Amino acid sequence: MNTSLFISSGALQAYQQKIDTTANNVANVNTTGFKRKDQSFSEILASQINNQSRTNQEIGRLTPNGLRVGYGTRTGLTQLDMDQGQAIQTGNPFDLMISGNGFFQVGYPSATAGGANEVRFTRDGNFHVSPDANKPGSYHLVNANGGFLLDQNGKPIELDGQYEVNIDSTGQIQLKNKNGQGAAFLSAQQVGIVDIQNPHVLQNAGNNEFAIDPSALTNGATAANYVRMMTPGEAQISTGYLEGSNVDLSKEMTDLMIAQRGFQLNSRAVSYADQMSGIANNILK
Repeated sequence: MNTSLFISSGALQAYQQKIDTTANNVANVNTTGFKRKDQSFSEILASQINNQSRTNQEIGRLTPNGLRVGYGTRTGLTQLDMDQGQAIQTGNPFDLMISGNGFFQVGYPSATAGGANEVRFTRDGNFHVSPDANKPGSYHLVNANGGFLLDQNGKPIELDGQYEVNIDSTGQIQLKNKNGQGAAFLSAQQVGIVDIQNPHVLQNAGNNEFAIDPSALTNGATAANYVRMMTPGEAQISTGYLEGSNVDLSKEMTDLMIAQRGFQLNSRAVSYADQMSGIANNILK
């Protein structure tokens, strides 16, 4: 009976985490660039119970040779589903969508004076221009959280107010004088798109952004071992579009109902095991 309690209580915790993960997916069905998470379960422990070694005592036995007895389950891997989300047309020239692999780099000033900027990764390409307070007439591309869109060298992209800006499908920034004089030319900066070799090293940093999880790195590895700058043309960028969430609401609701039924079943099992323990204790008295 104690074993029943352990098995059922462990399953309750696992199902609760599954429900929380699915609920988070459903809540972000309309979040730009959101990537759903998929949760799996793994067995905690199992014992192999073999039959009698003497065949004459096995006559008439109907159970198979060797029984595997499990002791419950727990949450296994929680993985990011990197499938492409649907394209949403906005017409905003600074709304960017990555087709295929890749992440935008977003930089934030360091919390310590003189420290390196904090870099996060996102698929949300909703950017807008923000004036540079230290340099009149210059602008940066920032997201809704105030993070700067970074170029191929990890520097904030800087735009001059006298030029019209067009970002092509390779991430190159084309500039043309607003007075119509002169030909268009390419900026020395381009949108820096990085490929994360193993997306499972990413941890949720909040605000629809990711950071490298140090605890997920192998011994001796650094974040640089997993982040690779993609070459122009390797990542396709669509201007005037945003990538929608890759959450399939019908699938998530189905998973949620299955998890809820499993949670109810194990809660009943805990209740029954508790009642059986009470009966056994009363018998001993």
